Amino acid sequence: MIRDSHHNFGIVSIFFHWLSAGLTLFLFGLGAYLTSYGYYSPDYLEIAHLHYAMGVILFGLVCIRLLWRLTSKTPTTLVDSLPVKMGIALSKLVLYVCLFTILISGYFICTAEGQSINVFGLFQMPSIVLLENEQLNIAGLTHKYAAWGLMALVIIHAGAALVHHFFKRDRTLVRMLKPNKHSS
Repeated sequence: MIRDSHHNFGIVSIFFHWLSAGLTLFLFGLGAYLTSYGYYSPDYLEIAHLHYAMGVILFGLVCIRLLWRLTSKTPTTLVDSLPVKMGIALSKLVLYVCLFTILISGYFICTAEGQSINVFGLFQMPSIVLLENEQLNIAGLTHKYAAWGLMALVIIHAGAALVHHFFKRDRTLVRMLKPNKHSS
C-alpha cells in the first residue's frame, strides 16, 4: 500500500516518518556534540558544516512530508476520547512548529553574516538576511530551546506509541511500522 487509507499509513508516510525522525535525532545529537566541542577544536568546522547541510536536507524533507500529509488521507486515530484526539492533533501541530522553528532559526544562525550553506557540493543555500549580534543571540536561543522542547515531545510521542502497543494493545505503533495490504 503506497498511499494512506482511513485505517493505515502507506509506505510513503512511513518512509517520511522514520527518515525525518532519524535525521532529527541525528541532528540533535550532532548539535549537542557541537555545543560541547570547542570552536577551535580539530574538525569543528567540518562537523558544523555537516550539521548545516543535513539541516537543509531535513527542511526539504519536512516540507515534502507536510505537503504529502496535507494531500493524503489521514488514518483515523484509534482512540475515542475527544480530549485525547484534540491532544494528538495539538501534539502533531506542535511537533511541526518546533521542527520548522529549529530549521529556520538554524538557517538564520548559519547565514547570519552573509555566508551561504554548501549542501554537500550539490547546491548552495544563499543568505537572505544579515543579523546583528542581538538577533543572532535570539536565533541561537530559539534554536536551542526549540530543539530541547522537540526532544521532550519526541519522548512523549514515542512513549505514547509504546503505551498503545504494550498496554492498550492496539495497532497505533504497528501501522507506523508496516503498511497493511488488506485495508481500505
